Amino acid sequence: MVYVKPVVPIALIVLYLRFIKKPDFLFPLSMLVITIINVFIYLDFEKYYTFIAILTAIFYVLCVLLLKKFITKRDIKLRLLLTPQVLLSILLIGYLIYSLIELVLPKISSSLKEVTLVTITLLLFVTVCFFIYSANRFEKSIYLFIAACCTLFVDGLLTINELYYYNKVFTVLINITEVVGLYFLTIFFIETKPLDEKYVSDKYF
Repeated sequence: MVYVKPVVPIALIVLYLRFIKKPDFLFPLSMLVITIINVFIYLDFEKYYTFIAILTAIFYVLCVLLLKKFITKRDIKLRLLLTPQVLLSILLIGYLIYSLIELVLPKISSSLKEVTLVTITLLLFVTVCFFIYSANRFEKSIYLFIAACCTLFVDGLLTINELYYYNKVFTVLINITEVVGLYFLTIFFIETKPLDEKYVSDKYF
């Protein structure tokens, strides 16, 4: 895993640079961060947890910066957050995060600041993906929804697998899901186009 897994983000960088005429340097940087994270995860998750958490937070911040040009102020509608399905999703995600932290708390009690940082940046990334998907102003926005779901699954299961109950099947699922999430995120940047050309004249964040 240490030697093979890092090949995936590098391959995605090559794919991105090949098809994007005006590449954003933040994308290759985010993939390099993921590469470093994967190396330290498979070396020793517990030993390098603080470093892994900080790098993970940096990755999510880079993703948010990459996505900010796809969202405008008019996309952020409070009424979208007040629908039953959204409220239920928020409740379930909140409960999942709470249960996960409670489960592994004995092993991360000395890294609560890092856990909080990762949680906040993760939720920020997922929220931005949700707003872009809900606004439905870009083609392939469903890819962001898939990437966000993969991210939540990977972060949750990885923490359980490394700190609470290790299972090789979990390891396989984590790696497959992570690759799928990164792939769909990359393809979104490559293939997405505005559904409404007037959108490009809106004020971006």
